[in-house]
Amino acid sequence: MKAILFVSLLLSSLNFGHAKQPLVIGSKNFSESIIIAQMLAILLEERFDVPVIRKFGLGGTKIAFDALVNDAIHVYPDYTGTGYSMILKMSGEKAPTKVHQVVSQEFKQRWGISWSHSLGFDNTYALVVRSDDERFKGIHKISQLSGKVSSFIYAGAYEFMERKDGHDGFSKTYSLDFAPKNVIAMGAGLMYSAIRDEEVDMIVAYSTDGRIQAYDLKKLEDDLNYFPPYQASILAKEKTLAQFPKFKEAIGLLEGLISEEEMIQMNDKVDRLKQESFTVARNFLINKRLLLGKINTAKAEIGFINFIKLKKDYLFKIITEHLILTFSALALAILISLPVGIGLTRYQHLAKFVFPIVNTIQTIPSLALLGFLIPFMGIGFTPALVALFLYSLLPLIRNTYTGIQGVDRTYIEVSKGIGLTNFQILIHVEIPMAMPVILAGLRTAVVIVIGTATLAALIGAGGLGDPIFRGVSTVNSNLILLGAIPAALLAIIADKIIGISERFLVSKGIRPK
Repeated sequence: MKAILFVSLLLSSLNFGHAKQPLVIGSKNFSESIIIAQMLAILLEERFDVPVIRKFGLGGTKIAFDALVNDAIHVYPDYTGTGYSMILKMSGEKAPTKVHQVVSQEFKQRWGISWSHSLGFDNTYALVVRSDDERFKGIHKISQLSGKVSSFIYAGAYEFMERKDGHDGFSKTYSLDFAPKNVIAMGAGLMYSAIRDEEVDMIVAYSTDGRIQAYDLKKLEDDLNYFPPYQASILAKEKTLAQFPKFKEAIGLLEGLISEEEMIQMNDKVDRLKQESFTVARNFLINKRLLLGKINTAKAEIGFINFIKLKKDYLFKIITEHLILTFSALALAILISLPVGIGLTRYQHLAKFVFPIVNTIQTIPSLALLGFLIPFMGIGFTPALVALFLYSLLPLIRNTYTGIQGVDRTYIEVSKGIGLTNFQILIHVEIPMAMPVILAGLRTAVVIVIGTATLAALIGAGGLGDPIFRGVSTVNSNLILLGAIPAALLAIIADKIIGISERFLVSKGIRPK
């Protein structure tokens, strides 16, 4: 009887722990994706009492999709046209129901991923120009621009320039002869400011972006139907939906809920009026009677000092995340780099193999390396730690090697003459005399790592990059400064601390005056 009671209690505790397992909600790095992800997260927390972890602002479709496939996140919002063209590499189908059917079947068969029904709106691409630009007077269709755009400056988001349904196919379909020097890729949030301020003549915008109307921009008709339908949906692993019935129910509440006009208004509140995505999403759910509570009508525009006060808990959190990440990577790099650098001075034939490898690692773009690690390590802290560790290797290994190699051989011979062993010479002669050069490498590594760590936010690792990328996507200077100023200060302070430590680590006789 006692055994049965014990098993019963054990199963109950396991079930309780299972029920309280947090769901990881992801999003891509633009406002609409974050708003939809916030809605799902808020519903799970407040209506269904399910804990969630937010991994918002992931750097584009590939990173978000790879994170879902590799179980680093449980769900994220996307669009049927994106799944059809960019992930499945398909083309030709234009009927919304057919495209949804294709992506649903293919994703289920290939990856066990389920697409929800449409959330109620499409967010397609749109070529837009300024309404008061006389050069486009009388032009309402994209085909009317055929062969006439060589002198126009044209901008699109980074991802649009590379994807299958993006710039290359679009410009060929409409015979748009843009001069290569006039084609600019930029952050999605910055495109609207660029066209408003007449820095570019036309942009490929998102049709549900509120700034199209707010900045008096004109959408040109996609009269050749180049773009496939982009119905907003939510992607989740089927095994997760089966495991968490409340999760499936929460997604179901969002299906068909959002009209195009409502999404435009919410995007405008975040992008132009600088309201918090959490506040906008929660207010919408309250308006739709999916949550109880009062509408938050607080003003978004506040000074930077007051903004810091308002965000002090968040600021403390991201600074802590940044410090843990950067100094964990540096500690690991020091443990590996110093022995490797010393070893190369003893076995110099290995240097011609080691240095080309670490040099090559240093040349890999940071975001590319982070994206490459996702299939192996998922998203979050671990791949970010590995990437930063790899970027630390070159200055630490090279300076250790160079510093020890630069020690005057006379001192080595004298040390041998008085009977010191090779190990004693290393500890008492070579390392102390090489210390200024080693510390110079450490200072370089610290600055590189603290700066590069801001990119870790794009793979859900948090840190000071989180407000920076959120601020760039919404052109919110308060958010950008909230991340950029502490990151710069951390780099300066860390560099100064290492400089001060030279007084204690470098022998007085070789210390720079």
